[in-house]
Amino acid sequence: MNDTGSSSAQVTVELSDCSAQDAAAVFDVLRTGFPQASPAERRGGADGSGGATVWTETFDISGAGEAVPPGDAGTLTRPVSADVQGGYLAVDQLRAFLASTFAVSGEGAAFGDQEKDVHLCLANRGDNP
Repeated sequence: MNDTGSSSAQVTVELSDCSAQDAAAVFDVLRTGFPQASPAERRGGADGSGGATVWTETFDISGAGEAVPPGDAGTLTRPVSADVQGGYLAVDQLRAFLASTFAVSGEGAAFGDQEKDVHLCLANRGDNP
């Protein structure tokens, strides 16, 4: 498959180490700027099972995301771990968009031929992630 135009604009976001409320806050912010390319998916342990839960959504970054107005920004109850995977430019655009709402720090990255995978920590502005 050689459809680099649309596939390079898609970014998969996986949120972990967070509550359903925090995952919804992050994804709601992302949905204001970018169309959702896939429905939300919850994977992992059920309530009370002690297993980790990961929330995953894929976004189409081909449209320019506008910053979220401050009154519409999500509030997190605690820092959230986000793994972001996609084309180089698309991941950078999504990270910049998140930084317009949250405090974003990079925790690590892996670089491939046409994609990169970045681990981020998201927190409320003013909090130390």
